[in-house]
This record gives sequence, structure tokens and C-alpha cells, in this order.
Amino acid sequence: MQPKYMHFNSSCSYTALAMLLEEKGIDTEDTDIALEIGLPWMFDREEGYYLAGPMLQGAKWFDLFLNPRGLCLDEEIVERDRLAGYLRSNGTCMLGIKFSGNNGKHAVVFTGYDGKYHFLNPTTEKKLQPVELAMTEAELLDSADELTMVGTLREHAAEKPDLSALFENSVKMMRENCAEITEFANDAHSEEEHNEARDRLFRAFLVDGISMLELVNEFDLAIGFRRIQQNYLCFMGGHKRLPLKASISTDDLKKLVDRYISLCEKAAAERK
Repeated sequence: MQPKYMHFNSSCSYTALAMLLEEKGIDTEDTDIALEIGLPWMFDREEGYYLAGPMLQGAKWFDLFLNPRGLCLDEEIVERDRLAGYLRSNGTCMLGIKFSGNNGKHAVVFTGYDGKYHFLNPTTEKKLQPVELAMTEAELLDSADELTMVGTLREHAAEKPDLSALFENSVKMMRENCAEITEFANDAHSEEEHNEARDRLFRAFLVDGISMLELVNEFDLAIGFRRIQQNYLCFMGGHKRLPLKASISTDDLKKLVDRYISLCEKAAAERK
């Protein structure tokens, strides 16, 4: 199994999946997976958070690519005190671990044990980060959450997924996300409320949605969202005394979202 690089923002889990597929004789990249499953057009909501692009992870999304190839992602929640033994016993798999200085988790691929635990590390070619990691058991456990989701490729009856319901839900989520942003922007909020809303409300359109639009060469629309993003970041770096609507135009945001929805509906029609 060879290392593979990330080609879009936060695509570590999609790159890890591509690495696992290489072991099955399937040569692919994070971009191939994203485009085949229509990831640039997919929005969803989980536990109150609006999600788009690479934040849509796990079997629900990966199986859209795996099932047609006679595979599925078998997910198992493993307690920290069982993790080392689980990896040694089960072999190649993907999981999320924490890195010093990072807030979230990063997907890696476990490749084997020889006294240390070896991983392939999805990264970009431009970053000076190691593509392979070796950890002691203590280092592994220190990097793991109390519960870790471990994903392993298994055989599955080959079937072509129906994406129509996901496209319909995506349009619904885009509209609801835009409406919640507009409502939030109308009032003044505390620092805590703004920080909490950053990933919950704003990331889908202003981070991951932008990288997805760039992936499908919709650069003009991506630039429009980047303008909103820049104004939002300036606001977040300031005192936040006034409502957010004083810094970003929710009318402009709605127009951009409407264009995004139109592209989503077009993509859905082309896949029928």
C-alpha cells in the first residue's frame, strides 16, 4: 500500500479510503471518489450541524462509492483500552486520531505492527508532513479519543446506489442552512454564541462548499462565497458588537445559495 495525497480541503478521510481501496486492487483518489458520489452537491445536517463536502464521512457516504464495487465500510466503535489490541488483531483499517496543535481528528490508515503501530498519513504534497507514522502504544492511546470509530473494507453485494433522495435532502439542507444564517445574522450575539455557530452554521457554505465548487470548476460562484467568507472572518476577528448583518449581506448570500441549488438540481437531473 502506497501513500496518497489530499487534493481538496479536509479530504483526509477520502484519501484514507483511497488508500484502503488500493489494497483491494482499486486505484483511485479522493477527487475520484468525491466526484462519483456527487459530493460537491451534497449537504446534510447531523446533531444540529450543517455539513458539506469532506465533512460528510463514514459508511453512509463512502458506501455510495464502495457498493458498486462489491464492498462496504464496516464501522466499529472501539474503546481506548481495546484499541491497540483491536488494531493488532484486525489489520488494515482507517481511524481518526488527534494531532498536537489540531482541534479535530485526522484520518489515518493502520498498516501493521512490529513493536510500533504503523500508519499512512494523508497529507498534501505541499505540506512538509510525514506520509508514514510510527507510534508506540502509549503514543497511540494518547492520540485516541475515549471511543474511536474504526472502518474496515468488507465484501458486499454489488449494487448501484440511488442518489435522488440525497440530492433532494441536500437542496432542503441548503435552504434551511441559509435561513438559519439569516436569522442568526439579524441579532447581536455573545462571543460564545458566535464561536459555537462558526462550524455549526457557517462552515458548510463558507469553507467546504467553496472547496467543492472549486473541485467542479465553478470558480465564479466560489469567488462569490469567498467574498462573504472574507467579510465573515473580518467580523469574527473584531469586537462583534453589532449584528453580523452589518458585515455580511444575507441578500447576497441567498443569491449565491440559490445559484448553488440550481447547480445541484442540474447535477441531479443529469444523473437520472
